[in-house]
Amino acid sequence: MEFGILEDYAVRMVLYLAKNPQKIASRAEISEAMDIPMSVLARIGQTLENAGIVEIHRGKRGGYRLRKSPEKITLLDVLESFVGRIALNRCVDNPKICPRDSHCPVNYVWKVVNEKFRDLLKIDFAYILSLEEK
Repeated sequence: MEFGILEDYAVRMVLYLAKNPQKIASRAEISEAMDIPMSVLARIGQTLENAGIVEIHRGKRGGYRLRKSPEKITLLDVLESFVGRIALNRCVDNPKICPRDSHCPVNYVWKVVNEKFRDLLKIDFAYILSLEEK
């Protein structure tokens, strides 16, 4: 599984906004600070707004600001706003898709790995920012 460049940019954008959660940051400011092309920031911002992660302020002094505190936004929230629910295998979230679900020994492993992976992605942006200080 590999996340795409849009997910990477979205994580960078939220990380930048988490550093000053009350500030409205312009598109140009975020683009320059986080090496994100201006041409994709509007699309990323719109997706994050639809997910309830950022708010968009329009106009001359407009930009982006977090809708919630960094402690309440997880890496999982940001990633799933782009890719939908993360699952390592299609049968993990939809057991009826495979007739072997009830007797497949690997299905149990997929479920355990999937939950552990999702748990790791539940790390919040306040904690991620604290790692910068180390």
